[in-house]
Amino acid sequence: MTKGQKNITSSQELPDRDAPPKVLMLIGVQCTFCGPMMQALTELMKSGHMAELKIVNIEDNMELAERLGVRSVPWLQIGPFELQGSRTKQELLLWLKRAASSAGLTEYLEEVLSEGDIQLANKLIRHHPHAMENVLGLMADPEAKINVRLGVGVIIEEMVESDMFKKVIPQLIEYLSNHDARIRGDACHYLSLTKDQAYVPAIEKLLSDESEEVREIAQDSLEDLRAVNE
Repeated sequence: MTKGQKNITSSQELPDRDAPPKVLMLIGVQCTFCGPMMQALTELMKSGHMAELKIVNIEDNMELAERLGVRSVPWLQIGPFELQGSRTKQELLLWLKRAASSAGLTEYLEEVLSEGDIQLANKLIRHHPHAMENVLGLMADPEAKINVRLGVGVIIEEMVESDMFKKVIPQLIEYLSNHDARIRGDACHYLSLTKDQAYVPAIEKLLSDESEEVREIAQDSLEDLRAVNE
């Protein structure tokens, strides 16, 4: 563990089931929550739950804080996850375990989206494009909170023309036949945002869907797609 270390960059590693994550913590002299969290992290480090622990006082390295976009402490980077605010030892242990599993990406996205933090979610996806699959997984979760669903919609609308989104379109097409009408409707709408008429045949099948709402979404989606070339 090092304190006040210079030239440290954020290490956003891909989840690895076989390797504990690296942890970077930013603290401040006036931070009342930093001491207990430092102690908890040190104990978890000694028990082998992380590969590396670096603790930096932002007052000694304002350049690092600015580069990482950190505005308040305590701030943590646990593997690919950025966490802000105070966390208990139990919470820290949970995030350390999540950082070492692919399912942890979904849980992280669900948390930040439920808090309305689209910026953090987008930051994770930019560093780990495969996390777009986790975004669609949340879209297809029938128990997802409304804030999470809205956040998923914002992410897709912002990234619909990106290569990372194009790679998960087959997954989106599969959701057109999901048993949940809400999921079928959402998938239909998001496909229409691609402005690609290649998906017209798949969407046309929903014109005879058992759900009136889905049929209406399909009709609107087809109109939007056909209007592209007009």
